[in-house]
Amino acid sequence: MNIPSWLHPLARWLLGTQAPMRRHVAFVLAAAQLYAVNLGIVWHSVHLGLFEAHFAAMLTWVSVASYLLVFTLVRSGVTQRLPDPVLTLPHALVSIGLCILAYTQLEDHRASVLILVAEALVMSMFRLRPTQMLGLGLASVGMLLAAVVWLSWHDPLRYPASTGLMHFVIGGATLLILSLVAKWVTDIRMRIGQQARELSRALDTLQHMATQDTLTGLLNRRTMSDLIEGELKLTDRQGSALSVALIDLDHFKHINDHAGHAAGDAVLCGFAANALAQLRKVDKVSRWGGEEFLVLLPQVTEAEALSAIERLRQSTERLSYAGHPGLRATFSAGLAQAQAGESLEQLVERADHALYQAKREGRNRCGQASHLPHEAHLPQQAQASAAWQEGTALEGSTP
Repeated sequence: MNIPSWLHPLARWLLGTQAPMRRHVAFVLAAAQLYAVNLGIVWHSVHLGLFEAHFAAMLTWVSVASYLLVFTLVRSGVTQRLPDPVLTLPHALVSIGLCILAYTQLEDHRASVLILVAEALVMSMFRLRPTQMLGLGLASVGMLLAAVVWLSWHDPLRYPASTGLMHFVIGGATLLILSLVAKWVTDIRMRIGQQARELSRALDTLQHMATQDTLTGLLNRRTMSDLIEGELKLTDRQGSALSVALIDLDHFKHINDHAGHAAGDAVLCGFAANALAQLRKVDKVSRWGGEEFLVLLPQVTEAEALSAIERLRQSTERLSYAGHPGLRATFSAGLAQAQAGESLEQLVERADHALYQAKREGRNRCGQASHLPHEAHLPQQAQASAAWQEGTALEGSTP
């Protein structure tokens, strides 16, 4: 809703600042017109001499007090913890009760009051459950019946039984049919709402599957690639540091072959959970391949990244895995700091060379790309490029 800027303070005071409360208060404010029209009919009847002024005043005070009570409860936030924060059912019962009370006192304007009862039913169907809607409709018919019986017994001359029967048959049937239609609409509304929630959950599941590794819950290779490419562009513009660490679990095939694939899965999940716990919130971890992981460390130099990955390596050595006593795992890592104009493939390739060097030196250690001689990059150039293409093609595969 577009509100003029000069009305913003008043809107914040009247509706609140939180979106759910603003909707609830707006719904209650919309119900005010029922009270206004009903009281307008009452006081117009007083003007025409058809209604006693003292009863009109009493009805006005009760109506205003009831409405202000509901508005205060909703606006204060007290009702936000309730299943129905706008108190639709009790509010509708009070509104319909006041309309029926006015019906008993009016003469020529009684039909107008029944229209207001119907309007209260229509407004309620947007908030109530189907059974509540049907109950409210039956309650309105019951109140109308009680009013007709009372009028026919109390004032049979001006309100004979035949007139009461006609009003009840026509008005009661109309209200009952309207309540059934409202229940049907409410059924549809609730089914649509349920379908919308199911669709939202399905979309969340698809989003999860599209961005995260199924086994470990880490980011998948495609998502990490997009993140790194975005960070590289930011690094080129701002000149900030950016490092990556390519991690490979040592002797993982041996774990799978001798301890079983369940043990291998436990190691993968245990490492993933430990990495998320040890690293910073801004650092991103992805499952890059079968037992390979890639860590993105923004605003971090290679030397600083070495300290973080070393802590992770040492904590990984001490990990234990439920259901697999005595099982231990280590990893080797290669670190590289992004250079100006460097692509994702080039950055990861340098980290891969550093990882290769760490494995050659005995595993369970971290290698740094900046410590490698330039010639060390050349023999593995073709092999690394092939590995990159193979990894991209097999993204998401499990060991």
